[in-house]
Amino acid sequence: MLIEDILNEFKRTHLEHIEDIVLTDGYAGGEAVINYFRGLLVTLQGTSAESVKVSVKWDGAPAIVCGVNPDNGRWFVGTKSVFNKTEPKINYTKADIARNHGTEDLGQKLLKCLVHLKKLNIQGVVQGDLLFTEGDLTPQNIGGKPSITFTPNTITYAVEQGTELAKQIEQAEVGIIFHTTYVGERLADMEAQAGADVGSFTQTPDVFYDNASYKDVSGSAKFTRDETAYFMGQIDNLEKLLSAVPRNLGDMLRGNQDFVPYFQMYINDQVKQGNLPGRAPDFIKGFQQFYVNRMQQQIAGLKAQKALALRQDKMKQMPQFLNRVQRPLQAMLNFYKQTQSMKAFIIKKMNQAMQIGSFAQTDNGLEVTEPEGFVAVDKQGGAVKLVDRLGFSRRNLTVINKFKPTK
Repeated sequence: MLIEDILNEFKRTHLEHIEDIVLTDGYAGGEAVINYFRGLLVTLQGTSAESVKVSVKWDGAPAIVCGVNPDNGRWFVGTKSVFNKTEPKINYTKADIARNHGTEDLGQKLLKCLVHLKKLNIQGVVQGDLLFTEGDLTPQNIGGKPSITFTPNTITYAVEQGTELAKQIEQAEVGIIFHTTYVGERLADMEAQAGADVGSFTQTPDVFYDNASYKDVSGSAKFTRDETAYFMGQIDNLEKLLSAVPRNLGDMLRGNQDFVPYFQMYINDQVKQGNLPGRAPDFIKGFQQFYVNRMQQQIAGLKAQKALALRQDKMKQMPQFLNRVQRPLQAMLNFYKQTQSMKAFIIKKMNQAMQIGSFAQTDNGLEVTEPEGFVAVDKQGGAVKLVDRLGFSRRNLTVINKFKPTK
């Protein structure tokens, strides 16, 4: 579905985890987190006054960009390399695909997309995540039920055989979830917008497609009265934690230009090891050692005295900086951890509405896992991702990509 780059895999916009925006945007980011949660509460109460739209993140691969090139009116397909500033890889023909992407797996999938996605009569340019092409579907017994499965990336998806959904998938040559629309008069200058309106696409049995909008058809993910009261209480707790965060936190953290990017690197490093922020003092201490290690790695490859002196000076400055912002940083991490807890509650609830099962391949076979996650978009067009970092993100950070991006 959507993904990392995300379902809203914006061409020029990096999508942050919802808990990270208090780190990147300071106090204002914390306010945004609270507003997102309020909007998600309204959405999951099942009211019509949705203030936050939600998209599902599918673990599809590769990302497919396709449509009519506004520069010449020709139908094309490609990966995100169609937007390369130098040598964009835009494919109009089989020969273009062979030249730009080869004739192996990626080339073959693009060729099938070139042939079959054209049948949708897409007007404009859209992006989606490829779920399967002919030959990717595998019959398996899941939980004692005969199922159709496909594994586009790290997650295996399963649909019970005999269902209407399974029939549609089995009949299709290509399966894809569209999640982004591009707008602009020239392909090179197009900007990404979250969402894709597939209502005008021509239906064909050769393509299983949908957009990534979250759909609770059964109503199984709707908040109960008790869940609503619980989550409102959690929002109140989050507001109290934010009150301990300085309003100028963003300026304070920018006092050391290395802090925010390296702190995010440290979080990802911990995710790879199966850890999330715990006690604030311990996490900060761990970051300090992580930063020293990174600087020492850089120093080992340097010869210029000026560059060496710069890294050595940075190693001296970081402990001093962390000491100055210790209390605000601890307050921020307390807010961060509460955000993670609330995100987990939301994800667990929304997963109940998923019609296609998700599984992870282990040494003992397929085991049930959570879907990739969701993307929340507010009325101003801001977007954040809600992903289980110890589940999907950890797999995504450690797995070898089946389709390495073509530069």
